[in-house]
This record gives sequence, structure tokens and C-alpha cells, in this order.
Amino acid sequence: MRILLIALISLIMHGFSASAQQERFIVSQYNTDNGLPQNSVKDIAFDEWGYCWLATEMGMVRYDGQRFVTYGPSEIPGLKSARLAGLTADARGTLYARLYGEQIIKVAVSGPHAAPAPKLLPKWSVHVGLQGVAVDDQRMLDKLAYFYNHLGQHPFLFSSSISNKEIYLRNENSLLYLSPELKAPSKIRDYTSGKPEYAIFAGQFLACILPGNRVEAWKNGRLMSVHTSIGGPLASHTRFLSGDFHAFPGHDGLYVYAGDDLYKVMLRNGRLHSEIELEGVHVPFLSCIRFLPRQQTYYLGSATDGLFVVQKKQFTAPRFSSPVLDQSLYAQAKLGEDSLIVRNMLVSMDRPPRPLPIDIGIGPWFFAPGNGELYYEQNFKLNKLYIASGQSRVITSGHGMVHMSQADKGQYFFGSANGFGKLVNDKAVGYKEFPQKANILFARQIRPSYFLVCTEKGLKWYDYEHNRIDKSVLESMPIRTVYAETADKIWISTYGKGFYLLQNKKLYHMPTGPRQALTTVHSFIEDGQGFFWLPSNNGLFKVRKSELQAFAEKRLDKVNFFRFDRTDGLPTNEFNGGCDPSYIWLKDSLLSLPSMKGLVWFYPHKIKPYYPNEGIFADSLTVKGRSIPFNTRGIALSPDFKRLSIHVSSPYFGNPENLDLEYQVAGLDADWHKVEKNGEVTIASLPPGDYKLLVRRNSGDIPDSRAQFVLPVEVQPWFYNTWWFYVFCICVSVGIGYLLFKRRLTKLQKEAQELENVISARTRELKSAVDDLAKSEMALLESNRFKDHVITMVLHDMRSPLRFISLISGNLLKNHKQLTSSDLDAYLGDLHMGTQNLLGFTEQFFMWISTQQQGFKISKNLFPLNALFEEIASLYKELFKVNHNRLTIVRTDLECISDYQILSVIIRNLIDNANKNTTDGEITLSCREENGQLLISISDTGQGLNDEQIALFMSRDRQTGNRGTGSLLIHTMLDYINGSILIASQPGKGSTFTILLQNLTQFDTSGQDGSVPGGS
Repeated sequence: MRILLIALISLIMHGFSASAQQERFIVSQYNTDNGLPQNSVKDIAFDEWGYCWLATEMGMVRYDGQRFVTYGPSEIPGLKSARLAGLTADARGTLYARLYGEQIIKVAVSGPHAAPAPKLLPKWSVHVGLQGVAVDDQRMLDKLAYFYNHLGQHPFLFSSSISNKEIYLRNENSLLYLSPELKAPSKIRDYTSGKPEYAIFAGQFLACILPGNRVEAWKNGRLMSVHTSIGGPLASHTRFLSGDFHAFPGHDGLYVYAGDDLYKVMLRNGRLHSEIELEGVHVPFLSCIRFLPRQQTYYLGSATDGLFVVQKKQFTAPRFSSPVLDQSLYAQAKLGEDSLIVRNMLVSMDRPPRPLPIDIGIGPWFFAPGNGELYYEQNFKLNKLYIASGQSRVITSGHGMVHMSQADKGQYFFGSANGFGKLVNDKAVGYKEFPQKANILFARQIRPSYFLVCTEKGLKWYDYEHNRIDKSVLESMPIRTVYAETADKIWISTYGKGFYLLQNKKLYHMPTGPRQALTTVHSFIEDGQGFFWLPSNNGLFKVRKSELQAFAEKRLDKVNFFRFDRTDGLPTNEFNGGCDPSYIWLKDSLLSLPSMKGLVWFYPHKIKPYYPNEGIFADSLTVKGRSIPFNTRGIALSPDFKRLSIHVSSPYFGNPENLDLEYQVAGLDADWHKVEKNGEVTIASLPPGDYKLLVRRNSGDIPDSRAQFVLPVEVQPWFYNTWWFYVFCICVSVGIGYLLFKRRLTKLQKEAQELENVISARTRELKSAVDDLAKSEMALLESNRFKDHVITMVLHDMRSPLRFISLISGNLLKNHKQLTSSDLDAYLGDLHMGTQNLLGFTEQFFMWISTQQQGFKISKNLFPLNALFEEIASLYKELFKVNHNRLTIVRTDLECISDYQILSVIIRNLIDNANKNTTDGEITLSCREENGQLLISISDTGQGLNDEQIALFMSRDRQTGNRGTGSLLIHTMLDYINGSILIASQPGKGSTFTILLQNLTQFDTSGQDGSVPGGS
């Protein structure tokens, strides 16, 4: 047994020595094998749009993090050489390149959303040195041009410009200085004893570093006495002291590369101080350095081996490794702030791992209550390990454990695949079969004796004390894990079906992320900074909780999942889950996750995701294989185009999975499609019309409209589908039609003239017949209408005599025995008068009927009005007694020219109405002449009329019936004699009806002999 233990320890110690050499950096190398045109990278710079530019011996290379694009003489008109010497930006950030042969090129864009490209500048339009800024001050350029044109035998090939006003020129032995005050560069130092390395320090001064850690700092052409050496670990570096090093400028200091170590030199307490940045990173013939703080990435150029991109690893493994820890791992158990148990190893942050005398394989769970004990399952038996002594014993068997958690003091809950129980003094008691037949996969105690249970048939809320399931969700899905953020907010992960948020009794399905990687989430890890970390089978993801919440509330239509995978330093993309616990927090918020290749350790609060936030640009545009100029105002395509190809790019040097470009052809469909990894968007064909090609970034922090690229596209129609062709066809058609029409019209006009003559004759005959027929019809209609009115009027007037006769005859019948002879004579006289009047009405009616055969005629005669009034008074004498009314006739000598019978009908109708509506009152009939008119007034002291009744009486828009027939007759009869009527009334006081007639002094013959057309 001791021999086996010694062998195991030896194997572990061998792993320790191997772990000491493990890579602490992610190093990516680019050369001619993977994109570069040539392996000499002379300089590196980043432009204002975010692109990386490389100066090589075979052209200027643009790098966007995905592709390299080379610009040489074939791409830049007028360029004589492809050999670049260096890259420098001016104070505004515009990037320039210097070529051998003194040509200068500038990086610029041709318009919005056009990718930057180099263009040739005139000689001496700007001075590009080896370090510092490009000089564009014209006076300084003139001095430099004169100086370089008169160098003679001692050229100064290198320049370092701190600003437009501070320029240093150097060769192997001398240092010169030029400022606006100097007419020409002035020598300020000779270096004959040793070869110095020059580097501009943070854009402030020029540092000359000599062997033996001697430093000379130059500012405005003067030596700074404060900086004479560099402190820190670089001061003891042997190769640095011997002069075997290289110095490079930096944005906040300078860099020194000695051996395989890169040091950063900064100011600390006013002195130059060094710190090691990259240790053991070998770059043959290092020629240039650029560091991007936002990316935390170094770009190192080699004169022989291309480009090296170096990042410090943010994800690590335990400091001391072993063959066991490099395998697939599952559950971990936390023992202290800096140690844990995984498999059969006790792992510490700063101590070698120690093997434990257990054999659990890839156990799905551990439980360490924190008292130096460990519960684990081995061979389907629950065991307890005393960690300090290494002794273990069997507690119980036959359960197949998946969970353990704290109960009361000294007591623990345990869960198996089929039920739950308790450990009391290490004895299994109270085991209860799960109420539902569902294999238990995972459990989380959320309050005493109450569990969230993940099963193959959904998530269950389980009450152990009552052995019941209170609630269940997602019953058709196996549940991977669950995280109860609050009682009303629970995150649920399924096997292969994505993850969900259960909030306020509502279930929300969350997005499954890029590549559907989050169909299975192993853990929901909250980092305390508003983020979830989600390990999966295809990478590790960081996501804002607020975005998931907004997605559930439909305030966002997409969620940004930032992906980490092997390109970010992970040992594998596949993490493990389905274990308890599935992650561990150690000291200083170090997070430990199990994966298929060992433990992954990292500090979530220290990892700052590098989101893509640069613009989207069009690099090239081709139609049917032919390149065309890019114009943001749009492109016009012929209708027969077969292939539109556009290369788009967005500078991003992180994990390419997080760039996630997509495009849409607006006007064709609403779908978004992924842009190919090479940045190419291809459209095979489009029907004629106007479109917009939209390219956007589907993830990352989007600061402004730069995150979307828009290119208007017009596909021109075929000539026969153009408006001008339609107009032409219309014009031709109209012309032909006009000629045919003209010819046909001439023929038809001739025929029409002949026909018109015939029709005109026949029409005149027909018109004459129709006119005669219309006159006859109108006369007949008018006559019939008039007959109806007269009949109605006569019948209406007959009611009064009949009522009178009925009254007299009734009195005779009732009182004939008591009547005296004189009274009887009076009654009989009245009866005789009534019958005479009735006879007169009848004779008039029959006479009118007989006259209708030849047309009715109005008879206008001159007659005294008083006689008419007396006649009417005699007719109504007895009727007035019924209502106890008095009829007063105001005597008049006026005469009237009108139809006696019609006027009598009108007055009798009005007096009859007054008598009906008056009781114990007086009715007055009078006449007067006023303004050439006769005014006949019938006044009563009866009920009177309101405005509505007056309006009804005066209205002619009514049908003849039982109500209002008298008023219609009156209006009709008045029309026959050219009269009108006025009404004055007060409700409750009586009414006055006034008939207005023209006081004609002679017979009116305007009615064609007094005849009234039938129906008038």
C-alpha cells in the first residue's frame, strides 16, 4: 500500500513540474501561411476607424481581426515600391506610411461607410518618421526637405517627432534636434562609446537608453537630469545591462524587450520604473510593439516571422496540475476559502494537490458540511470521509444519491433518484418515496424541508414533511438545474430545450444564444455585478440579467450573450453540469467550474468583455465579377445582373463569434441572414425596384448608428418596363387610333347626317304628340286632384247643415208636445232653412260634377260681403247655441270680386272650427280694407293655438286625412282665388284668422276666362 501511495505522489509531482511551464498567454501568430503577403512586419499602427495596419516589404496590410487586405502598386495608382519603412499618425489621428524611395501614402476613406484605404500623397506633403507623430507644419517640412537634400555622406535615416515643433534626427553615432527657432537641425549629442536604443516616452520626451542601464532623456533639445536610469526588475536583467535589448515607444511609457521578456517602463514617483509585462514570449527579431488597453492585447511585429498577437490568459487551471485534474470533472466540494475537493483530489490555490483515499470516479455530487468531513457516494453506498485522518466509513446503502443539504443541527437531508430522507447521527431515517414516478436529477433546498426538484418530467415544488408536490412546471422536459433568485423569480435550465424564467407565475422562454449553444445551461452563476455566467456544452457566456428581464417583458427583441471559448484561453468549449455543486466560489471571488478538460478558474469581476463597437464598412463591391466604385448614395444595377457581391468588415480583434454580422435586403423580405465569415454578402438576383442592403451587428454594445451599414440599391427595369417606353407605346397607340378614328368618323358623320335628317322629322312629329299627351295627362291629373279637394270640402261643409237639421229635429222630437204653435213654427222654419241650405250645397255639388266634364271654372263676381256674412250667420245660429257661443257680425259696406262659393266655403270652415274650439265665448266676423287689400277676420275667445299648432295649420306638407283636412282645403281654396291667410293667437285667450284678398275693381281675366286647370 505504501509503495502505491509513493508512486501516486511521484506521478503528481511530475505533473507539478509540467504545470510550472504551462502557458500564461494566448499567442496567435500570422505569417504567409495564414494571410500576410510577406513575413517582415516593420511597423504596426491603428487608424481612427479601428483597423490595424502593418508595414511590410510587400505592401501595406489592413487587418480587421478576421482578414488581411494588402495594398501595393497594383492597388495604389502611382506607387513605385511596395516596401514600407514605417507608419506614423499625426496629432489628429490620421495615419501615414513612409515607403523606401520617399513616397508617402495616407489612410483615408472615400465616404461614409467606405472602408479606409491608402492613397498616394505628393512628396514632402507630410514627414513620416520612425517614431512619434507625423509632421505637417509647412515651415518645419521646408527645413527638413532642405536638410535631407544636402546630407552628403552622412545620412540621418531615422527621425523621432514628439510634435510639430520638436523633431529629433539620428544615425548610428549622432543625435540632432530641430525646432521652429532653428534654421536647420542642430547636433546635440555624439554617441561613440556605445550604441543607444531610442524610444519616445509617452509622447513626452525622447529616451536614449545605453548599456549598463544608463538613460539620457531629451526634452526640447535639452538633457533632463531627472531621468538617468530605470528602476524595477529590468535593472537586474543581464541582457539589458549588456546592451542586448530593444526599446519601443508606448502610449503611456515605453517598452524594453530583453531576451524573451517584455518590460514596460513608466513613471513612478517621478522616476523611471519597470514592470514585466510578458515573460518568456519569444518573438524573433522584434521590430515593433503596439498595445491596445481596451483589448488588453499586445501586437508584436517580427522582421522575419510575421505578426504575433499576445493576450494574458484570463482563464486558468489550478496552479499545480496533475493527470487527474486534466480529466473530465464534475462535482466539487468547498473545504475552505482556498481549497476544494474534486474527484479524489484535495486542490488548493497555492499548495500542491493532495490525493484522498477515495475512489468515486466522476461523482455527480459532494457534500462538505464545513467541519472537516466529506459525504460522498461510492459503489451506491453513502460514505463519510474524515479529511484530516483520511479515514472513511459507510453510512447507508442503496439510495443512489443526487443531493445533500443542511437540516437541523447535526442532521442532513439527502435526495436520491427516487426519494428524500434524513441523516440523523449518520443514520438514514424518514426515507420517503417521491410522490411521482419521475427520476430525480437535481435538487435545491429553498427553505427548511422544502425543495425545488429537477426531474425527467419537469420541475417540482416538493414538501418533504407532508411528502407532497405542490406545483409542477415544464412537465414534458427533463430539467438540468434550477436557481431561485427570489421566491417569485426562478431560473430553470432544461436538457436540450433551452432555459426559462419563471416570474410571478408566468413562464418565459429565453433566447438560446449564438449557435443554439444555450439549449442546455449547466449553471446560473450570479457575479454580484448584474451579470449571469452561463457554462454550456459550447462555450461560456456572460449576459446582463437586466437584458434577460427586458426580453421577458418584451422591451427587447434580442439579448447580447458574450461568448468565451478556446480562442479566449479556455481549455475546452464543453463544460460539465448535472452535478451538485456545479460551481464553487473561492477566495477573492475566484470561480471554479468543472469542464471536460479539468477545472477552469477565473475572476469574473476582473474580466472585462471586449465588445465590438466600431463601425461597419464596405470594403469592395463587385457586379458580375467586375469591381465598381462604392457610393453611399446607392448603386444602380442593370436588370440582367446575376451576382452582386459586397465585402463588409467591422474592426474587431476579439472572439469572432461575438461580432455576429447579419444583413437584410429591405424591400425584398424582412429576414436577417448571417454574413459569411469572410465578410462577403452575395445577392444572386433581384426583380426591378428600389431596395436597401442593411448590414448590422447583432451583438455587442452599440454606441451609435455606426453599428448599421445602409446601401441603397436600384435595379433598373428592362426598357419595355420603363415609363418612357409606356409613354411611347401610348403615343403610338393614340396616333394609330386617331387615324382610324378619323377615317371612321368621317364615314359615320356622313351616315349620321342622313340619319339625323330622318330622325329630326320623326322626332318633331313624336314631340308634338308627346306634348299633346302630356298636356292631357296633366289636365286630367289636375282635374282629379281638384275633384278630390272639392268633394272633401263640400262634404266637410255639409256637416254643419246636417248637424243643424239633426239638432232641430231632435228638439222637435223631444219637445213637440210641450211646444206652442209659435215655437213649433219657429222650429219648423229653422228646419226648413237647414234643409234649404243642404239642398243648396247638394245642388252646387251636382252642378260642379256636371261642369267637370268640360273643366271647372272659377266664377268671379262682385258681391257685398255683408250679405255673405249674414248668410253664414243664419246657417250657424243654432249650432252656436250648443256651445253657448255668440256670433257677432261687424256690418260692412265693402264689396268683393271673387268666387262667392269658394270664399263662403273658406269662411264657413274657419267659423265652424272657431265654434268647435270655443265655449261660452264670442266669435266675431269682420272685414276691412287696408293697403289695397281686403282683410276678412274671424276672431274667437276660445282655447287659442300654440306655435306648433299654428305651424301645423300653415304647413302644406301633409297628406289628406282625418286630422288637418280643413286646413288643407282652406289653403287649396285660397290658391284658387289668389288669397292667403294669417294667424294670430295666444293660448288660452283665443285666435284670429285673417283672409287676405286683392280688392279688385274689375274682373280678373288673367286665369284664361276664369278656368282653373285640372289638378291645380
